Amino acid sequence: MSPDEQRPPSPDESNQSTLSRRQLLGLLGGGGVLAGIGWFAPEWLPDPVTDTVTTMYPDPSSNYVWRPPVSDERADEAVQRLEETVERATELRSQVDLDSVDEHMRFHLRGSPAGGHLESAKDERNARDRLQHATTGLQYAGETVGYATVALGEDDPEFLVERGRELNQRIEAVLSSIAEYRVSDPGRDLAFLYSIERQLSSARISTSWGDSDNNNGPEDGYSSRNFASEWGSQLQAEQRIQTAQYHRDQYRETLGDDATSYREVLTGAIDQFRTQIEQYPTRDEMRTKFEDELELDQQTPYGAARWELYILCFDNDFRFVDSPLLRGLPVKQFVVTGHALLARQAHEFVLDELDVDPGDTDYDSGRSFRAKRQAMREYRATRNEYDSNFAGVVASEAASRIRGGDVGLSGRFDNDLPAWRERVEASVYYLLGAGMMRNLGTVLDSQLKVVTGG
Repeated sequence: MSPDEQRPPSPDESNQSTLSRRQLLGLLGGGGVLAGIGWFAPEWLPDPVTDTVTTMYPDPSSNYVWRPPVSDERADEAVQRLEETVERATELRSQVDLDSVDEHMRFHLRGSPAGGHLESAKDERNARDRLQHATTGLQYAGETVGYATVALGEDDPEFLVERGRELNQRIEAVLSSIAEYRVSDPGRDLAFLYSIERQLSSARISTSWGDSDNNNGPEDGYSSRNFASEWGSQLQAEQRIQTAQYHRDQYRETLGDDATSYREVLTGAIDQFRTQIEQYPTRDEMRTKFEDELELDQQTPYGAARWELYILCFDNDFRFVDSPLLRGLPVKQFVVTGHALLARQAHEFVLDELDVDPGDTDYDSGRSFRAKRQAMREYRATRNEYDSNFAGVVASEAASRIRGGDVGLSGRFDNDLPAWRERVEASVYYLLGAGMMRNLGTVLDSQLKVVTGG
């Protein structure tokens, strides 16, 4: 008798509620079972139980992406900056007659200036988390300052334009200071450089009024929302620039005497990735194939799987090299283009492992569980083989896919989609993560020799 025949019939899932961890432990006979969760055959359990077991199976840890260390002093400086901004926001809004402003502005002036992030930053013991809360809170507190400034009739768009220009000049100055992209230990130094670029790219998109290449300035008029948002974004951008400078100093301190420029190496690797990507169908070609040739929709497991793979494997983000997020940032371009190649390489692997056919009408919950288990095996094995800070950065997309597979199953009984739809899409995410990890070395070893340091 096959496992499918042994498994008891699934209860009517439309009447089920999501199982709590305590209920699941009761069904399985206690917490000890979860410690050995990898051994059992999920086909033996009712589908709703297996759905819950799948989401409880270990994910990549929340710190799978390496981040440079943050000192208490650096974090405390950012928290103090946020506290000063909150004090200013509180003082300004105390001068505003709330009955004289519209409902939208009144809503933003009544709440906590930092959206609770100041309190969270003060309570947080971890320096990196304090810095993160402070950086996020500056956006909210700055917006309150901006709304109050407009309400008091003191808004000056040219002030923000000029400050935006200064911030963009500071961004470019930091980039110029690392222009050679000197590296002595690729696995370490490229991770530092990525962290610097990551902060600067986020700062760029926060300073649209001062960007000469951006058409979102106030020349043609602006609303209170635009003005307040820009004020907050610029305060946040300033903090990100300071954080980038801090990471740059850390990067410089770790460089060895034998450091060499990697800019041409990065450019060569990116070009190599693009050449390999061109061997695959374009996004438009794949869409045409699904719509016109195969006439696929998402009403069957096969169609849903193919469309989900199309969305995840054939994005065009890596092509926007002139966008603020990628312009002049070779390490970010390397990572984004590498992710695009890994996703395309994994497409056929995922389709094979899913084992779905056009005539299928269902997708068993046990297959989703096995897909996640396979993904985590691949993830652990590959990360053990490629154990460096930068390897973690490149692996981040695969880890995100694996973690993302839980989303649909976690809310499985809160929507009207058929059960198989959430399961097959979850499996696509899990297996895509596995497929990307299988080929991680082709990206890491491409000219960079991250592991060997050669």
